[in-house]
Amino acid sequence: MCGVWKSYDAGVRGCSATVTVLRDVHLDVAAGEMVGIAAAPVSGKTTLLMCAAGLLRPDRGYVTWFGGPRRRDGTARPEGIALAGDRPFPYGFLTIREAVEYAGIVRDLPLRDSTQRVTDALDRAGLGAISHRRVDTLEGNALARLAIASALLARPRLVLVDDFAPGCDADTAAQLLAVLRGVARDGAGIVVAGRFATRLSVGADLADVWTRCLTLVAGRLEPASDLGDVAAARAVAAVAHAHTRVAERSSRISAARPPEAQ
Repeated sequence: MCGVWKSYDAGVRGCSATVTVLRDVHLDVAAGEMVGIAAAPVSGKTTLLMCAAGLLRPDRGYVTWFGGPRRRDGTARPEGIALAGDRPFPYGFLTIREAVEYAGIVRDLPLRDSTQRVTDALDRAGLGAISHRRVDTLEGNALARLAIASALLARPRLVLVDDFAPGCDADTAAQLLAVLRGVARDGAGIVVAGRFATRLSVGADLADVWTRCLTLVAGRLEPASDLGDVAAARAVAAVAHAHTRVAERSSRISAARPPEAQ
């Protein structure tokens, strides 16, 4: 990514504004790298990864993949890129295995080796023993593993991870980071952005996992000058998450009260 800018129009007619989400973003990811991006909620990390995946067109700047030509066309997503998001899988009636198989169908994987690829992806993500379970019965840890298994199915050259499913605990996060680190050793580039990147303890864990750690603040991507920068970003994310939980709990309590008590 070279000099990428991205803005959105927000608001309604008569009361609107242009919100700049990405400002002159530069990002190079080499084969075998593991890049962590520490970002507070609503900081533009999803927009950044969607531009990196070729799903959004930058307003300015350009994106290139694997030594190819400069492209700004959001429809020109190249092969070899996997984007794993934090959204629940939409078809909850499928089993875990069927969900990963469906991901293969969407990606037009060759049928001749799709069965073995699905098995390998499930085993690598730690889902082989529970692949018969329905998706709508899964909680955060298993949903996070499902997102990774679906992303690894195509054996991508670039994996972009947009957070993980809500509720993924620290142990599962560490295990999935180890899986991604193994994928990087196989030659893929890895980018993990969001709360997952900031939730690890600041210290040896971070140094051992990441090739580089960056911060996304006010739309700008900057190198983390020291581990304190990552700690600060993690603290911002934790406070925002706590406020969100309090607001959700207050809404539930208010909805549960009888009309005369409100």
